[in-house]
Amino acid sequence: MRVAVLGVGAIGGLIASRLARSGCEVLLCARGETAQALDAVGLLLYTPDGRTIALAPDRWTVFDTNIGDIPIELQGWAEYAILCGKSYDVANLCKITDQILSLNGLAMCFSNGIGHMEKLANFVGKHRVLGASTTHGAIRIGPGEVRWTSRGTITMGGFSGSDLEPVEPRVDSLMSALDEAGLRPSWSEDIAKSIWSKLLLNVAINPVCAIAGVLNGEMLLNPELFETGLAAMEEAARIATAEGIDLTDFDLSQSLEDLCRATADNRVSMLQDIMAGRETEIESICGEVIKRGEALGIPTPRNQTLHALVKGIEQSTRA
Repeated sequence: MRVAVLGVGAIGGLIASRLARSGCEVLLCARGETAQALDAVGLLLYTPDGRTIALAPDRWTVFDTNIGDIPIELQGWAEYAILCGKSYDVANLCKITDQILSLNGLAMCFSNGIGHMEKLANFVGKHRVLGASTTHGAIRIGPGEVRWTSRGTITMGGFSGSDLEPVEPRVDSLMSALDEAGLRPSWSEDIAKSIWSKLLLNVAINPVCAIAGVLNGEMLLNPELFETGLAAMEEAARIATAEGIDLTDFDLSQSLEDLCRATADNRVSMLQDIMAGRETEIESICGEVIKRGEALGIPTPRNQTLHALVKGIEQSTRA
């Protein structure tokens, strides 16, 4: 099976290393020092049970997206393309996917935020796109070095009314490969709800922990932080409901508490980005909630405040 992983940070590095180790042919689309490290020395994966797994560079092919045009031999190469880059890179990764994906291939995107499934479909067509979400926790320690902090699951599904379903051969093969890699895939008949559910949790935990500079578990120890995150989550839930997402069985407070407890020692990606002086994904999280709220006439004051604070911190650390 030929799989391309586009964006080899924390989640991308985790997925790539697990698929390569289970025997898939893997193409890594990375850039700069990450691409150089993956091509020269490979990748180290630290697992939740304390093991260190070293993957040599001969386990994959690396394409540095900074270099230029995609080589002829890689065009149409991938049976599957998995986008794991930052949300602000999704448009560029979609362009690359359009070139490296085979005519009968499937693509899916794990980037934070919503709307990526639709963006990807604009490039490769709905019949070649799966929506996806993951609860695996990972931290990128450095180029070619990833810590798998908590085991989770991968949820995927097709557009409403599409022919993609678990028994479809392409989907079945992908789910089998992910299962063999220990990534625990499952199928959702309502992937839009799954993606929105992840966004609700991201809205609650990412900006709050990034602004406060704390690990996830600290939200349970500080009621003010928890209530701030929950208020932002409630605003986003009102927008999801207005867009037709059924959240009647989704307990916001309990879901947030469960996430904070399960990932208590994790540092959210937004805090990692701020600490490293990188651009954050606040636009695709709170920014997307604000934009959709304005279109629907639903106020989002808590998200606007969190958005403004993160943008201010982001600019100060990158100055």
